[in-house]
Amino acid sequence: MTVIAHSIASDPHGTWRVVFLPEELHLYVEFNRPGAGTNPVDWISLDDFLARRLKDALHQRARDRLVSLICKALGACPG
Repeated sequence: MTVIAHSIASDPHGTWRVVFLPEELHLYVEFNRPGAGTNPVDWISLDDFLARRLKDALHQRARDRLVSLICKALGACPG
């Protein structure tokens, strides 16, 4: 399984990443603590990630960065 991951926000407590599986055309979001590997069981669908109540500033930065990436990909950046 090929996994393409992109960090969208991080701090000393962990990293939020977008995870893409090109063979399956699935896109997820995950949170990794330092030293932990990726675990598909913990991946969150984009819908669930965007609908989830924000836990902290890092979570908000991750959501804002993901929304920015989506806007740029669609050529619909505000401003």
